[in-house]
Amino acid sequence: MTAPSTRDRDLPDDLIRLLAHRVPQQFVTSALTDDIATISARLGLPRPTMLAGNLIVGDLRTAAVLLSAHLDEASFSVTGVHQDRITLAACHRLPPQLTQSPITILGYREGAITVFGDADLACDEHGLHIAPMRGVLLGDRAVYSRRTTRVGHRFSSAAIDDRAGAVIALSAAARLHHAGVPTAVVLSDGEQNTPDGYFSRTFPHVLHQLHPRARIIFVDGIFHDDLRRGGFQVPPPGALIVPHSGDGTGYSVPPAVFAWLRDDAVPRARAEGIDVQITSARHSRGDDWGMVTNPTSGADRTAIFVSFGGFGDTPADRIIDLRCLQQCVDFITYCAPLLP
Repeated sequence: MTAPSTRDRDLPDDLIRLLAHRVPQQFVTSALTDDIATISARLGLPRPTMLAGNLIVGDLRTAAVLLSAHLDEASFSVTGVHQDRITLAACHRLPPQLTQSPITILGYREGAITVFGDADLACDEHGLHIAPMRGVLLGDRAVYSRRTTRVGHRFSSAAIDDRAGAVIALSAAARLHHAGVPTAVVLSDGEQNTPDGYFSRTFPHVLHQLHPRARIIFVDGIFHDDLRRGGFQVPPPGALIVPHSGDGTGYSVPPAVFAWLRDDAVPRARAEGIDVQITSARHSRGDDWGMVTNPTSGADRTAIFVSFGGFGDTPADRIIDLRCLQQCVDFITYCAPLLP
């Protein structure tokens, strides 16, 4: 197993750095390229490049391992600016219990991202709307307003489910790279939309560039009821391994590979002191669904899921145990070079 790197101590700081930005769907390359470049440089990774809405760190053509995470966050679009209200539409699966929420409005002005401020979103018989707000125009975007808090190992914020996966992927890529394993990272920009749980607007465009034998590891969060189904009552401090997404309606790990994870890799990693477990928690569909619905590469690729868990029943309020970041990095680093 590759020894933990002192660079991994920066994982919480990298997460906070990325959470400082509001990044609706299709804003990733404008809002986060510089920060991903700064983190990559510190880790000894190449500067990110852009491909079809994704930020790519590393060489897709030579990578033996591809780590995939997504960077945007649950967002809204302004659909109408009226005298008495501004109407919005959700670009994500709207929590059914949502009646109101603070949101932040932003958009482009003169080629730059402009934040117009916070507003109180209402959801009622008139749909989604806010009070009139100076400067807001049709086509602007909104995200859930963010209050980031840390108490011991517990960390709470909106957008954790996106940004935590990104910092895990970058740190793991650095360790694999320095261990001589060619690795690339794809940070995608494809917020979920209809059909439910579909994140694959940008990720499938990288598939045709991958080496046919490249192995893919999807890094993403499992939250609330999906996590509780696995028997968890608090955010777990370790890494979680699942056999498929969407209870099999998304991507399924090849049976022989999952058996290897379940019966060999996870027990051996646990014996090495890595906090990782097989779980029945439900992993929702994500970028992996692009391999099922939009095959473009002519290769039947092997992929696995390395997940972290948390609670919070809406995208506006997520909480994780920060120790899971390191454990996910450790397990990815341990298993990636051994994947059958």
